[in-house]
Amino acid sequence: MPTKLFLFLGVLSLLVAPPVWCQRDSEARSSSSYWLYADVPVWDIADEGLPFRATIALPSERDPLSRLLRVSENRWTVSLGYAKVYNSYDGATGIFKNPGGHAAMASAGRQFRWGFNDVMGAATPDLVIEFGLHAATRRFPADGTHANFKLITGLEWSFPTKNQQAWSAALIWPHFSNAGLLSRNAGYDGLALRLGRRFSF
Repeated sequence: MPTKLFLFLGVLSLLVAPPVWCQRDSEARSSSSYWLYADVPVWDIADEGLPFRATIALPSERDPLSRLLRVSENRWTVSLGYAKVYNSYDGATGIFKNPGGHAAMASAGRQFRWGFNDVMGAATPDLVIEFGLHAATRRFPADGTHANFKLITGLEWSFPTKNQQAWSAALIWPHFSNAGLLSRNAGYDGLALRLGRRFSF
């Protein structure tokens, strides 16, 4: 159920973004800079583990899909991370099900962004949605699979500086699941704090 809900909300968010929210200079800005992000877990909703991730977000040219969805800016993302995976227990009986442990993680995806500055001012956050593929050296969560899809949604605030660099802070909702393609379909949901910095080429 969480997988279907998140996929529905992600697609709905993509389709309802109106053109007036797009920033006119975003394409030029994205082609000359990249971002480094660090994700730190804030809330593990189902007590399944703590994933820490580092991401580089690289410029991506606008294509028919991003134009159709009225995206302000899109980026390619590559991430590495670590997760402390918790042991799994049956919620009703408390019986041990699957072991947890330590897992290295890697993922790649595409990030779509919508800026609201034209409507509500510079202090307004961007809407961020990222889709992609995710893999871990151990099943994450313990009842899940090694390979998953990722859907990351959130709100990101940017704080530009005088030297064309910028810092950002975001509250994101990471979701990892195989979308019901395999019999082991447990997914991870949580909240994380994302801190980022932009660098110019």
